[in-house]
Amino acid sequence: MIRHLVRPRTVTEATTALAEANAVDGHALIIGGGTIAVPQLVRQEVQPTHIVDLGDLDVARIRRDESAVHLGPAATYQLLIDTPCAERWTPLLHLMAKGITGGIQIRSQGTIAGSLVCARPYSDAPAVLVAHDARVTVASVHGTRTVSVERFLTAPERPDLRPTELVTEVILPYRPEAVAHGYYKLKFAESSWPVVTCACSILADGTAELTLGGVRGVPWKIRVSSDLSHSPHELRDVMDDHMSAFTEDDFWHDIRADSSYRRRVAATVAARALRQAAARLLSPGTEQS
Repeated sequence: MIRHLVRPRTVTEATTALAEANAVDGHALIIGGGTIAVPQLVRQEVQPTHIVDLGDLDVARIRRDESAVHLGPAATYQLLIDTPCAERWTPLLHLMAKGITGGIQIRSQGTIAGSLVCARPYSDAPAVLVAHDARVTVASVHGTRTVSVERFLTAPERPDLRPTELVTEVILPYRPEAVAHGYYKLKFAESSWPVVTCACSILADGTAELTLGGVRGVPWKIRVSSDLSHSPHELRDVMDDHMSAFTEDDFWHDIRADSSYRRRVAATVAARALRQAAARLLSPGTEQS
């Protein structure tokens, strides 16, 4: 039974509410956009004693400085799409946001930080944030800490986040060495969750970073030659070689697809993201169009 509902205006108020819930052995549920948490409440999949609603939190939703774009906990996909600097400075995340399943309602309510905290292997955002070399700052009554998103995602649906901590910022550093980008996801229906995703960045040195979601339990990043955009069979051989080093338990499976299917389609999804990035490399101006 929910006993406490808090709508903090500051990070201090929010972290204090989380600490107070933890002190009485309660379970606090943080609600950002509510696209995941509210359905869970309706289905009684979670039974919090405290709800911390971030709707009134007075934290900048998106800002940029000389080195990075900073996303607040309430930054939504639609806000990112509508922010002019975002397409230029966070190209992969912008590409991903435009393709979020659910249309304008989900894009306007769903938050990028919320998707990160849920750490679902099949979600779009976690792997794209890893592709951006993003960092995440979390706060508690004891202070703040900042870690890489790759390190934050410790296991499927298990972020490095204590019950008394709140994500206050996702930081996406500028990467001038990344000169072209592509994003592709495989899903079985227009309204379904992705099965496998791939974010691709071609770097100035001629290599390409491929970050795949939905293959392993956490995002999987590898670097290959960008020339493999012309040789999908060779790309498949390279990826099969990488995957041969993993154990069966390393691969993700769920109701949408088993692990063997995900392994089979991974190279195809990666090849399409790589070709998309290569095409943008050959079309100056496409990245910022």
